[in-house]
Amino acid sequence: MDPIRGMLLALAKHAEEARLRWNAERAAVRARGERPARTQAYAYHVQANLCLISAIGAADLPAGFRIYDVTLSRDPLVAAEQLRQVAVAYDHSGPIEAAHEAARLAYKAVFAEPVTAQEQQYVDMLAGLPVARRDKVVDLAEDRARHREA
Repeated sequence: MDPIRGMLLALAKHAEEARLRWNAERAAVRARGERPARTQAYAYHVQANLCLISAIGAADLPAGFRIYDVTLSRDPLVAAEQLRQVAVAYDHSGPIEAAHEAARLAYKAVFAEPVTAQEQQYVDMLAGLPVARRDKVVDLAEDRARHREA
């Protein structure tokens, strides 16, 4: 494997592992019944993705550049997503808290399921809102869900 492919796959692996670590931490927080907040794992996830996107842009990949059987897009954001899907990442988030492990694993399983058509409609509606309104709607939904579960 040439150095560019090796570097991009290594960065994609780190980005995917950071995403898995962030989701595992978020699942543990949810399992404890707490509200997730931005943490160091989230910041690392964002930084890993930015490094991958920057590397793709700096590599100035030719049209038709392939890694394994995937032809990477010329758009760095799309190419980064393609690389994260191709990269083999290890989920280092073994059991975190014995008392909440079943709830954490259940959360991760449901989170991994594909989005339904109705949920996709919600995503599209939220994406169309201005940022402040979207944040307010999400906060209200979180609040209502906490009161319903209590």
